[in-house]
Amino acid sequence: MPVTIRTLRTRRAIAPALAAALIAGGAAAVVASGAAGSLPTAPPRDAAAAKLTVISRTIAPAPTRNRGFDGFQTVTIPAPAGKVVLQGFATLSGGDTGSVVITSTSSRPSRYRVELKFPGENGTPGRLHVRVQLVPKA
Repeated sequence: MPVTIRTLRTRRAIAPALAAALIAGGAAAVVASGAAGSLPTAPPRDAAAAKLTVISRTIAPAPTRNRGFDGFQTVTIPAPAGKVVLQGFATLSGGDTGSVVITSTSSRPSRYRVELKFPGENGTPGRLHVRVQLVPKA
């Protein structure tokens, strides 16, 4: 329902009360949504039923090819025999900001691939952490 404010005096009186009411209502909505969106404490049973397995790798990135001042590297995590890749996650930690950039990731049933770029090859690259989730072949 729209509120029409006609005079300056009324606007000054209503604005703080209206702002306080909106903030209180917004805070209540945030608290309610946070409680409803919390993760379960026990591991989900459907992951165990799907026989989900996880491969975790920590890799020290280093450019394998160069073009001008930029270096590039492709990291491939193959799926073991009898498994297919469901999805993967790649993150960078440590090192200097901007020394390595994840340009793309791709997932196929046989592998998970991460492409890295070293812009200008400046700074310490840090570590690449990759987690790949696998399920049995159907």
